[in-house]
Amino acid sequence: MPPTSIRVYFDFVDPLSYVASHAFERHGGAQGVEWMGFELRPPPLPLTETADPLWAERWKQAHAWASALHLPVQAPRLVPWTRKAHELHVLAGQKGVARKVRTAVLEAYFVHRLDIGRVDVLVQIGASAGLDSIETKAVLDVDRHEVDIATSRDEARALGVTDVPTLAVDGRLLEAFPDPTGIGTLLPHS
Repeated sequence: MPPTSIRVYFDFVDPLSYVASHAFERHGGAQGVEWMGFELRPPPLPLTETADPLWAERWKQAHAWASALHLPVQAPRLVPWTRKAHELHVLAGQKGVARKVRTAVLEAYFVHRLDIGRVDVLVQIGASAGLDSIETKAVLDVDRHEVDIATSRDEARALGVTDVPTLAVDGRLLEAFPDPTGIGTLLPHS
């Protein structure tokens, strides 16, 4: 019996989250799946680079999965903070374009190697997804959804989420994301 509730906790700079997003998309799993932002390195933790041993291991695993899914992926040098990207995702959800924005932010970082920690880059991404650029810049400039992002992370940690991507399937957590080529077994069939 297919699950009734699926949440995916993800971060925009996590290569495993990028692969998971594509795996869900390829199986038509965007419908009924709730994507929840979870910053791996929230401010004020220092910025790091993808050459950091922790990130290098994530990239090694992600490259194997990306290869299995025939996904283009390039490691940017910098691992920026993602609070603003998650704020954009919240705004996009309110406007009905969260999926489009999530995909565009992930591709901006993993394919085009853009700095998704920059507000100007995020405003352009939002505009390409149909968001008003003036409203988007204002929302990001005043940190309108900063508390939402921090609260969401705290709630996820209280549930036991410590890493991404993590799936919450009918209330059970599946950390260490399953093989993305078999993700279709988790999805409801219509």
